[in-house]
Amino acid sequence: MRENQSVKSESGKAPGNGETGIDPLSGIFPPLVQLRFVQIIALVATASLAVGFVYSSSQVEIDFIRRTAFGIALVGFLLSFVVTTFGRSAQWGAAIVVITGIAITLVPAYYEGGVASPYGVWFLIVPLMGGLLLGPRIAYVAGISGALAMLILGLSAELLPEPEGGRDGTTMITFNLVLAILFCTGLGVIVSRLMTRSSLQLMASRNAEVQKNLSLEEINEQFEGSVRVASDAIIMAGPAGVIEVFNPAAETVFGFKAEDAIGKRIADLIIPERLRDDHYAGLKRYLDTGIGNIIGIKVETFAIRADGSEFPVELTVQEIPGRTTVQLIAFIRDLTERNKLRSELAQKEKQIGLKRRLEAIGRLSGGVAHDFNNLLMAINGYAELLMLRKDLPDEVREGLSEIGRAGEQANSITKQLLAFSRRDQLEAEHVNLTRIVSALTDMLGRVLPDSVTLEIDCEPEAWLVRSEGARLEQAILNLILNAADAMPQGGTVQLRTRNTKVDDALAAAIREIEVGDYCCIEVSDNGTGMDAETLEHIFDPFFTTKSAGEGTGLGLSTTYGIVQQSGGAIEVKSQLGVGSKFRIYLPRAADLEEYYTEPDQESYTETGGGETVLVVEDEPSVRNLVVRTLADQGYHVIEANNGQRGYDLALRHLAEIDLVVTDVVMPRLGGADMVRRLRLSIPHLKVIFVSGHSEDELESSDIDNPRTEFLYKPFNLDVLAATVKRLLSTPPPDGT
Repeated sequence: MRENQSVKSESGKAPGNGETGIDPLSGIFPPLVQLRFVQIIALVATASLAVGFVYSSSQVEIDFIRRTAFGIALVGFLLSFVVTTFGRSAQWGAAIVVITGIAITLVPAYYEGGVASPYGVWFLIVPLMGGLLLGPRIAYVAGISGALAMLILGLSAELLPEPEGGRDGTTMITFNLVLAILFCTGLGVIVSRLMTRSSLQLMASRNAEVQKNLSLEEINEQFEGSVRVASDAIIMAGPAGVIEVFNPAAETVFGFKAEDAIGKRIADLIIPERLRDDHYAGLKRYLDTGIGNIIGIKVETFAIRADGSEFPVELTVQEIPGRTTVQLIAFIRDLTERNKLRSELAQKEKQIGLKRRLEAIGRLSGGVAHDFNNLLMAINGYAELLMLRKDLPDEVREGLSEIGRAGEQANSITKQLLAFSRRDQLEAEHVNLTRIVSALTDMLGRVLPDSVTLEIDCEPEAWLVRSEGARLEQAILNLILNAADAMPQGGTVQLRTRNTKVDDALAAAIREIEVGDYCCIEVSDNGTGMDAETLEHIFDPFFTTKSAGEGTGLGLSTTYGIVQQSGGAIEVKSQLGVGSKFRIYLPRAADLEEYYTEPDQESYTETGGGETVLVVEDEPSVRNLVVRTLADQGYHVIEANNGQRGYDLALRHLAEIDLVVTDVVMPRLGGADMVRRLRLSIPHLKVIFVSGHSEDELESSDIDNPRTEFLYKPFNLDVLAATVKRLLSTPPPDGT
């Protein structure tokens, strides 16, 4: 049963009217109970009236007035039942019952002594019953009507008939009192049950409220538990910015204990002084307008720890809903480690980019050196041929000598470019770095200015490395001279060698070496140092910070190429105004590999015996020079401008060809592929490979052959003639 509600809706009807279709009263009962109660009262009153009329008629003669009163009352009670049953109006039904009850009570009271009549008790019960069960309006109607009736009876006491005595009066009094007692008993039961039910409902509501509070407490405990175990710092504060919650993660991040932080303002505790004005302004704007620039979004800012150090944080601020006052919660994440990792990643990406850029420059410089070597081959070769003429004037010979010297200098530059691009040959050997440094000591004393002091600290038992001693001397010399140039006012250059083990951290930092044993060469100075932009380009060919004409910019690029060819890496650290430190890491030598070296220059005073030589070269000037040189030596020469043409000519003159001189890199068909095809038909074919690159373009099977030689461009014509002569004089495998 739903509780009746005493508050009316805007339409003037009590809640629930639309649900039941009943016109309710305003009593303590729900509308449906009120309707049933009025129906029961109407039926009980009708039955009681009928019983009383029958009994009275059997005892005395009932006059016309009483008969009329009984009839009207019977009609009234029946009408009330009809109205409540079919009209669904408890209000009208109750009004009819009250009016009819007062009327039917007034008539016998008139004959039974007025105010002294036992029927007067109903004037007391009806307002009580109506008010308690059917609402104040019924109580007003019943009370006012009963009071008027009693007042009239009291004022008319002298005019009223004498009460009828005898047994009949006692019987009616008893009957009325019994009915009144029964009615009040029923009313007490109903009210008691209603109060019990209301008490149960109240208890259920209270239990529901208790359960709700327990649930809220559980949620609060879960929230507090989440706050305690959260990995991010969580701080809650009121509208004044005073800290109310300071979780363990916040204690770890900021270095304050919770008991020391709670009760203090956020701005005074963790916000840097330079940001506090902005904090106060933003908080005031949010409290005044509800607009916050950072509410609900992630921002990166700075905070301070207990020791006063400033660090980066990610901040998210939200307002906690459902609170009577503004309460803000801040989620704070320490970005120190993340920013460190980002910085390391950026540095690694920068190193990778630098390595890729150097590789691209290396490929470019290697290509340039290759093409330039072809030009130098023609310049130096033709100058050499002209020098063989006897009819040239001295001034012409002098000019040709200058051309030759310039060609040699240009050849030196291309070798440095090839070293940088790692396309130059490297004659590997077991090298002791301590011995190399010791051998350089005297020369370094002569080349360094007096204002520069050289300090040397060598590893007594230095591990052997795999490289070329002369090249390493050049690399070390380049670093020392570069350090001396960085100290125009003088200073100290430190040169050290030491054995070291590269661990995972160092290998990850340098990224060009693997974990293992290395011998380290360290060259440091206390000179001017370099900025970040200069550091990015120090190994680029022709990059220099010196004035025009004071340097070629190939020193460090050559050093880089030599170190790379040796399987090592260079680590550079520099700071403006402090100095620079170069560390070369070379792997500890294991097995020594074989490398092919350029044949020694020999005299070619003896001429050929008419043997046939196939010359395959795509560069016309080089091809013409080689063809002319071999023809002058008495060989029969067949020439081709690419590998495919050379292969076709070789098959056409298969029985005649004694030797093939071919470039390695050519369009359509490379020299190596051409030779591999020819050796299927001529297994013992003698070949001289020539190239501006190293033999790296060739497979080991191409040059691991006693009938194969390799010449670097530009080569001396004497070397070419001597190599051809030596190969042609090599006997076949069977000795025939």
